[in-house]
Amino acid sequence: MASISPIMRQLGCLRPLLKTPESILCRRTISTAYTPKSDAAPLPNKLPKSFMSQLPTRLRPDQAPKKLKIYPPPASTRNICKEPINAVTQSQLSTLDPTGERKALFDYRRNPRSVKPGDILRVTFKNGDPFSGVCLSIRLRGVDTAFLLRNELTRVGVEMWVKVFSPDVQSVEIVQRSEKRKRRARLYYMRQPRHDMRSVENIVSNYLKKKSALTGQRRQRR
Repeated sequence: MASISPIMRQLGCLRPLLKTPESILCRRTISTAYTPKSDAAPLPNKLPKSFMSQLPTRLRPDQAPKKLKIYPPPASTRNICKEPINAVTQSQLSTLDPTGERKALFDYRRNPRSVKPGDILRVTFKNGDPFSGVCLSIRLRGVDTAFLLRNELTRVGVEMWVKVFSPDVQSVEIVQRSEKRKRRARLYYMRQPRHDMRSVENIVSNYLKKKSALTGQRRQRR
């Protein structure tokens, strides 16, 4: 197959100029232009209805343009509720903790008698066995406030995060408070063998015996 010479390639740009004017004029073109109603020529008086129905609405003399109904903007809720997140949090706390006792129990920044890291706690659930352990940390997150308990079961260290405002949590009891105030808010160093308290079941069992003796109720066996 013969290749096109470079000279012919350069002359290819002159091909549109070689067309005759007749070929250009014979092309069919469609153009539309918008003419406003004020500038349009007046229509004849006696026109058939079939022709009037084909006209657009803006060109019909018997129909006026429809007015659009303008609605006022909705009232801004910024002035009604300036802090929506706090409002939702308070509404949820009023449902989950109506008395406010559980919130005060874990507000260690304001309540001096609240739970602090290093205390031994016993959590009773509505479904399942109770869990006891040393409180390693408290995470204050409003409705998602939780605390971490560590205990030893069958010589294996076990940790559990407990939601304070969970509907499944029936009660939280302080079994034993720490002797000294901890200098840290998160006692993760107690995971090491030299600082680990091991099992706290003996301390919890003694607490339950004293509690049953004071209340006059027998201790339920698990």
